[in-house]
Amino acid sequence: LNGVVLLSSTPNADTPEKSENRRREIALVKAGKKDALARVAPEAGFAEDNRTRMKDYIEDLTEQVAVTEDEGIVALSVLLFQDRFNGMIARKDQNEMLRASKVPQLFILGRKDNYIPVEAAEKMVKEHPQARIVWLENSGHMGFLEEPETTARAILDFVNGK
Repeated sequence: LNGVVLLSSTPNADTPEKSENRRREIALVKAGKKDALARVAPEAGFAEDNRTRMKDYIEDLTEQVAVTEDEGIVALSVLLFQDRFNGMIARKDQNEMLRASKVPQLFILGRKDNYIPVEAAEKMVKEHPQARIVWLENSGHMGFLEEPETTARAILDFVNGK
């Protein structure tokens, strides 16, 4: 392993509220109400200021949810959100593992992320002095779409040791 990039991600365990939100999302899909999730989730990933500009991406993501079989979404949710049975919902805190690692680390975070509040991201940054940090000043959780050039440059510079 030559490096680790956390792009709009965190080594933190889920808060009880976040775990409950994940459970509600899975329950919506299982109840045949993925349309409710599709109307909210794609847009929430983008910074509010970018939603008009990113309208086509939001529509594409909404459509992807709509055309995906419910069973497929639930299966993906089980894989993404449940290690064995409770995955991301019960994931363990990985902060100490990252701090102890000798592997180079890059955190790319959006200042306007609706999923990782800026206060939580800033706290994480302070707790990881070993990591290189890149802030996407005008991005939410979808920085790779909202600021693709900045995101790509950050990753390329990291890979190339700059």
